[in-house]
Amino acid sequence: MKIRILIFLQFLYFPLFAQDENIYQYLKQTWSKEFSSAKDITTTYHDNIKRLGKKNIPSIVQNNCFMILKSGKYITQHKGEKKDIKSLLRQTPTIDLNDSTVIVFMQQNSPGQWTDYYYMIQALKKGETFDAARDGISMSTQFLARPLNHNDYAKLKNIFSCNNKLLHETYLEKMKFLFQNNGCPEEIAALRLTIESCVKDSPLKQEILKLYTQYQTLSKGQSAPLSSLKDTNGKNYTFADFRGKVVIVDVWATWCCSCIEKMPKFMQLKNEFKPYKDILFLTISIDRKSNRDKWLKAIKENNMTDMLNLISDPTANSHFETEYHITGIPRYFIIDKEGKIVTVFAPGPGEEMKTLIQNTLKQ
Repeated sequence: MKIRILIFLQFLYFPLFAQDENIYQYLKQTWSKEFSSAKDITTTYHDNIKRLGKKNIPSIVQNNCFMILKSGKYITQHKGEKKDIKSLLRQTPTIDLNDSTVIVFMQQNSPGQWTDYYYMIQALKKGETFDAARDGISMSTQFLARPLNHNDYAKLKNIFSCNNKLLHETYLEKMKFLFQNNGCPEEIAALRLTIESCVKDSPLKQEILKLYTQYQTLSKGQSAPLSSLKDTNGKNYTFADFRGKVVIVDVWATWCCSCIEKMPKFMQLKNEFKPYKDILFLTISIDRKSNRDKWLKAIKENNMTDMLNLISDPTANSHFETEYHITGIPRYFIIDKEGKIVTVFAPGPGEEMKTLIQNTLKQ
């Protein structure tokens, strides 16, 4: 209790809050505790406003930023389920991402995390569910990355449209992960013009624009690259051999535990479409030639012998992993009857993939 009184008296002693750094440190201290309720957060927020006074704009902005940081952490810890979160959302302030005080605050307090909380709160205020509102762009230890949704794309567009260079750098770096895991769907492609016109030139920006060019060849409607592939008997194939059929591909390897774990679901989906004559389910292994025997053994052990199993067969002019930017597996493709890409970053075997297949068959 004595410590709190001393801190309060020290705060009151600041003549017109001339020492900006001291004020920031005071705010940091008042916000440093663990908050057990929304009321505890809002009480700290309003107490600081009273002590700062309305004229001390930079400090008010800092207090607003701390409010976003702690509110976001509280909401995330409770996965948006606590009843008092609604009252907390009503009191979270509006922030200008271009404000110089906000930018300095981000530099001092993890810009990526703070921004994730900020946009999550905005989405929750609009009535989105917690899972739809939380960040889907970054991997985290607390939540698995979910498929990108309209909130994520709106967030990226807003970030690249603002004048906050720190956020530009932070999210250009994240774009590398998005390309690797999502390719260049229409929503990501639509961001290119914003990045070109609003983001200051830098090596990182040029790297992202280069990725746009590379992944453009794998976008919807493009012809599927005709990489060289071989079956278990050594017969050569390319996707041109499957014209007239919708092709569903599972890219895997014998050393990939997740691939083998999901293979039964892929085969189950294959069986569901067995009545259709114009569809072909197949697997493509990225095992090296030295693992050919291991690949053949895995096909038998995992009951995969009733489907076409291919393995990448690199040549001087063709390399499956390079042409399809395989940086992680399993990966799933859907290619239409004309050999055009529907997606080479399809969701895993399940209802969403099933719907994509059904829509492709109707075309």
